[in-house]
Parts: sequence; structure tokens; C-alpha cells
Amino acid sequence: MNRYLKLVHWEITRFWKMLAALAIVTIVLQCAGILYETHRYASEVYDRVESDHSTIAAFVQEHGKHSFIDGLARAGLAVYAPIALCIGGLVLYVFLIWYKEWFGKNAFIYRLLTLPTARRNIYFAKFTAILLFVFALVGLQLVLLPIEDGLYMMAGGDTLFESSNIFDLIANDRLLSMLIPQTFTDFVINYGAGAIAVFIGFTAVLLERSYKLKGIVAAILYIAAVGVFMMMPVLLPGNLTVTYWYTIEWFGIEAALGLVVAAVTVWLGLHLITKKVTV
Repeated sequence: MNRYLKLVHWEITRFWKMLAALAIVTIVLQCAGILYETHRYASEVYDRVESDHSTIAAFVQEHGKHSFIDGLARAGLAVYAPIALCIGGLVLYVFLIWYKEWFGKNAFIYRLLTLPTARRNIYFAKFTAILLFVFALVGLQLVLLPIEDGLYMMAGGDTLFESSNIFDLIANDRLLSMLIPQTFTDFVINYGAGAIAVFIGFTAVLLERSYKLKGIVAAILYIAAVGVFMMMPVLLPGNLTVTYWYTIEWFGIEAALGLVVAAVTVWLGLHLITKKVTV
């Protein structure tokens, strides 16, 4: 356990600069986008009021106050682009966390695989590091939302703008509700599927590292086989999933299939790193 924790710490220290860069980009772009759209909307309203020879109070009575949910929607790209960048960075790192060991002037994989510890610790340390990176960035987003709400109100004032409940905001935003599930079931579905995807990515890398060109073909075939396996309920004759199964039954079947995929994928990955990947 001590060696496993040391490996996790080591993986984190190698990635923290990239993680910090993603965090800074997210903070700057989202806050700047919220402030810019707040001032832009206020200017549009003041221009309209002035052209109509009306008042802000009359405008608010007719159209209502502009909520933070509306402001987030207007900010659009400034809010969602950093989230997409973080997701893309983490997806890339699922592969980079392995390949960086082989590349460079002195391939570190030779030292890593000869450490006096079970190779499964290397495998699970890398997975744990990825998981911690995901939760760190999701936690940052959860902290940012009320801060951005405060900036929104500070920049616009409460005459024309109004704050929004963060939980309502998350529930009404498809992407945020995926990243920050409001129920335990949704959390298990979203992050369970993500964890399985990470394991599949690990296995694909280890297949390629073990068998080279043949391993690439094997990885593609394995990913395709997993996709077909997970779609089996939909592929049944007569589409029985729609005709006869309730939602809870559908969830149970897909969960069982996901557990099978996870078990097989982890077993295969551990087999490859233990028996096939050599120095």
C-alpha cells in the first residue's frame, strides 16, 4: 500500500503543472466571459430603454430580471470551451500517462517496470491519479459557479440582474448536470462509465505496447467488441428493451454488462502489464 501511494503521489507531481494550467485557463476564461456578457447585456438594455424613452423599471416589469442562468447561457463559449479543454486534456492524458514512459532520451519505463513493487500497483496508481485529476477539475467548477454568480451580481447590480440557485443552474444545464450529478444513481452511471472508458484506454495502450502493430488492430477490435456487447439489449430481435423492459430493468442490465466489461478489461490490462510488457 505504501508503494502504491508513493506511485500515486509521483504521478500527481508529474501532472500538477498541466492541471494548474487547465485550472487557470478555466478561471480566467469563465470569469472574463461572465463579466463581458453582463456588461454587454446591460449596455443593450440601457440603449433600448433610451431609444424607447422608457425606464429600467418598466423594462424589468415587462421582461423580468436577467438571471445568472441566462447570463451563463449568453456567455456560452467562454464557459463551455474551458470545460471541453479540460475534458480533452484528461482524455489525452489517459494515453500520455503511459506513453510518456517510453518516449524521451532515457525511456523511464525501464526503471518503472523494475521497481520492487507489483506491477498492478503501477496500473492502479495511474488510474487513481486520473480519477483525482477529474475530481479536482470538477470540484474547481463547483466552487467557481457561486463565485461567478457573485461576480455577475457585482458587475450588474440587483436592479436588472438576479442571482440563481446553483442547484437549479446545474439541473438546467445538460453538461454541468453530467459533470456534477444531483443523485447517487446518476453519479454511479456517469463516473462508472468514465472509469470503464479509462480502463479501456489503458488496455488499448498496453495492447499496442505488447504487440505493436498487431496490438493496434487488437485494441480496435476490442473497443468494437465492447461497444457491441454494451449494445446487446438494443440489438435483441424485436427491440425487447423498448417493448417489455422498465427503466429500472434497463439500468440493471446495462449495469451488469458494464461490470462484466470493467472486470474483463482490468483483468486483461493487468495480464498485459504483468506478463506481456517487457523492458
